[in-house]
Amino acid sequence: MRPKLIFRLAVLATALLTAMQISADPTAAQDKKLRIAYVLHGLNDFTQTIKEGALDAGADLGVTVDVFGEAGFDVPTHIAFMESAIQAKYDAIALIPNGGDPWNTVIQTAAEAGIPLAASNNIAINSKLDLWVGQDEYKSGVLLGQEILKQLTAKDAKAGKIVIGSCFPGNPVLDARSKGLHSVLDPAGYTLTEDRDTKLDNTENYNIWDSLATANPDAVAMVGLCSLDPPNIGQVKERGGFGWLGAGYDLETPTLEAISKGFIGVSAGQQPYLQGYLPVRALVEELKSGKKITGWLEVPTDIVTAANVEEFRPREGDAAVQKTFYAKYMAEHFADLAKGARPYDDLKQPPK
Repeated sequence: MRPKLIFRLAVLATALLTAMQISADPTAAQDKKLRIAYVLHGLNDFTQTIKEGALDAGADLGVTVDVFGEAGFDVPTHIAFMESAIQAKYDAIALIPNGGDPWNTVIQTAAEAGIPLAASNNIAINSKLDLWVGQDEYKSGVLLGQEILKQLTAKDAKAGKIVIGSCFPGNPVLDARSKGLHSVLDPAGYTLTEDRDTKLDNTENYNIWDSLATANPDAVAMVGLCSLDPPNIGQVKERGGFGWLGAGYDLETPTLEAISKGFIGVSAGQQPYLQGYLPVRALVEELKSGKKITGWLEVPTDIVTAANVEEFRPREGDAAVQKTFYAKYMAEHFADLAKGARPYDDLKQPPK
């Protein structure tokens, strides 16, 4: 194990042990506050919004929420955070099982320990998980593909090469997005590349998109499947003066800026705030009621273009506006989590 990782985990273990010692105080036990761990899959602008949602849920519901994660999206590092949270005896754990199957063992350990679990954003369909919060990934690809088709048709680019990039090839949710894109754009007569590995490091990501643009002068579109792709695609287009359509996922401020300036034609948002808030809320409701909540809490996909980008800027750029917006939204659309959940097995079915 790397020395840097050992140090980080030692610091985390010390913090978790301190929390355990505090909760073991008999006077504190009489007024014990529920403690929820949220294990992210990495830290960037996108996951910061997930973290904000999780912490807001904790504040609203009167529980302690500790969020763990670090830059780099290293799977073993984040599995180790999960293992430490189990050892610290958190009342429940929310997690993002990046990559799916590598998480199966630690999820099994938590389930055997009787710790309620909820996942978001990434799926681990071969594990003991049975509660997930996220968009319909295949459908999101369909929606994005339909808007790409619309914009290419308007530019009279009715055929040609479309370069697809994935920061984590083989990741189940990213593969589902890609399949959704193919389902729309293949029959329309476009030639889509295989998903090129655009990497999780931002500098590498930019350099790869720059190389892809140079290597594919005949492309009609560049499409990224991850949150760090659109800002870099937009910069490459701006600096290189390329005429292809830029497209991708998520609605961080640089992406919205690129849409406003015309360097990105469309991006699909996946409601990361809800992916932070709803798993915590579901776990707290389960702990307080004793009734297990299962299923798929599906969050909608936002398709953002130059025509509607200004509608999203306040929500995505101001934490107070974001919280107010989602409080109202959840009251209208997620009043009863158990009743509103899709069957969890829908995640295991082939996309339609």
